[in-house]
Amino acid sequence: MGVIILDSAMGSRLEEMGHKLTAPLWSATVLQSKPDDIIQIHRENIESGAQVITTNTFRTTPYALHAAGLSGVDAHSRARALTLLAIRLAWKTVKESGKDIKIAASIAPLADCWSPQEFPGNIISRPWHDAQLDNLAHHSTDILLLETMNSAREAKGLAELALRYEKPVWVSFTLNESGNIYNGDDLVATAKYLEKKGVSAIGVNCSNLQSSKIALKALREVLSVPLLAYPNVELEAPAGKKKKKNNKVSPADFAIWADEVKALGVEFIGACCGSDHTYIKALSDLNNS
Repeated sequence: MGVIILDSAMGSRLEEMGHKLTAPLWSATVLQSKPDDIIQIHRENIESGAQVITTNTFRTTPYALHAAGLSGVDAHSRARALTLLAIRLAWKTVKESGKDIKIAASIAPLADCWSPQEFPGNIISRPWHDAQLDNLAHHSTDILLLETMNSAREAKGLAELALRYEKPVWVSFTLNESGNIYNGDDLVATAKYLEKKGVSAIGVNCSNLQSSKIALKALREVLSVPLLAYPNVELEAPAGKKKKKNNKVSPADFAIWADEVKALGVEFIGACCGSDHTYIKALSDLNNS
């Protein structure tokens, strides 16, 4: 039985297309300046075999807009406008494809993904996350995707909020080199907690292939819910050396990795930073072989 194919990266593909993405909004800046490029990326993924595409809402949050300099009220209204635009672009692409494609609504950690120490705690983050979840729980979305989670505390708090909506909730973690959550929290214990709470799928994203495989094996041994995996495809340089830009695994080698984690029992597979639709085509070819 084949896997369900997720899509590829949005941000790094936009950079390949010539966009300059900067914090705190990153790919959200392209939504109004060049929406056709967002549609093109969605279309590339669908035509390459993706069965689930992800909205470009990773940084359309009120918190990100506030960090960009807007006041609280303006940040919330602007976040809603950008989020609904991103959902419309995904929905439009799916409708035009004529295919049965699911739309996953992306929501990220409140602060920078690689700085878990910046998380202000669930009491402060709750109204920010709650507002964005309300934006994302649009009738055109099928799944609430909590992705690149970098701490157990935020993942648990955000999942609690997301589970109030009548949509499947997926939670995906970014990892450290040992295969635990990025900030050092125990991945397996956190995943077991989320499964008991009612999360529909759990997995890993934006982590290297080796760490992802270690984590997925550990998760499969203790979880009954489906697993998802969409690692980055950039190769890490040897210890002590600077990582080389664009040094990444090929689509063919990525498909070999995907076949290995499929054998572990991973049901949903896609690709994260550094990837594009050619990686999804490699997964689709593997799925159909």
